[in-house]
Amino acid sequence: MEDAPDAGALTVQTEEHGDAFIAEAAKTNPGAFGELYERYYIRVYRYVYHRLGNQTDAEDVTALVFMKALEALSTYQPRRNSFAPWLFRITRNAVIDHYRRSRKQSPIEDAEHVTSGVDPMTSALNDEQRQELRSLLQHLSPDQRDVVLMRYSADLTFTEIASALQKNEPAIRMLLHRGLRKLKTVMDDE
Repeated sequence: MEDAPDAGALTVQTEEHGDAFIAEAAKTNPGAFGELYERYYIRVYRYVYHRLGNQTDAEDVTALVFMKALEALSTYQPRRNSFAPWLFRITRNAVIDHYRRSRKQSPIEDAEHVTSGVDPMTSALNDEQRQELRSLLQHLSPDQRDVVLMRYSADLTFTEIASALQKNEPAIRMLLHRGLRKLKTVMDDE
C-alpha cells in the first residue's frame, strides 16, 4: 500500500507553482501582478510593521516593496527560487534601506493614529502590546528578529525563510530556536 501524499505539502507545492505561473504571466501582463499583490500584501505588511513599528512607514515601505517587485519581475527566475523568498528578500532590503534613510533624517514625533469607531481602551491596550513586542524583539540579534518575524508575522515556511535570507534550513531553525529561547529568558527576567 502506497503512502498518501501529505496534503499540506501538496498545498504548499501547488501554491508555489501557482505563484511562479502568475509571476511568469505578469512579466508580459502587469495586470496579473495584482493576484500576487493580493496573496502577499498582508504577509509583507505584517512583517514590515513589526520591523518598523509605525503604521504610516509600514504602509509606505510595503507599497515600495510591491513597486520594486513589479519593476524587478523580469529578473525573477522560478527555477532558482519560489516567489515568497524572492519577495521577502526585496522586503527585508526595503526595511534596511528605510532604516538607513531614517538615520540620515531628523526624528519627528509620530502623530497619534486614531481610527474612528475603535474603543480608546482597546486601542491603548493594542498599542501597549505592540510596544511590548517591539521591546522584546530588540533583545534579539537582527537575524533572529528576521527569522521570528518572517515565521510568525509573515507566516513563511522554514524553506522560504532560508531562501529569503540565503541561509540553510538548519541554520534558520537554530536561529528561531535560539531567538525564542532568548525571548523566554527575557520575559522570565522581567
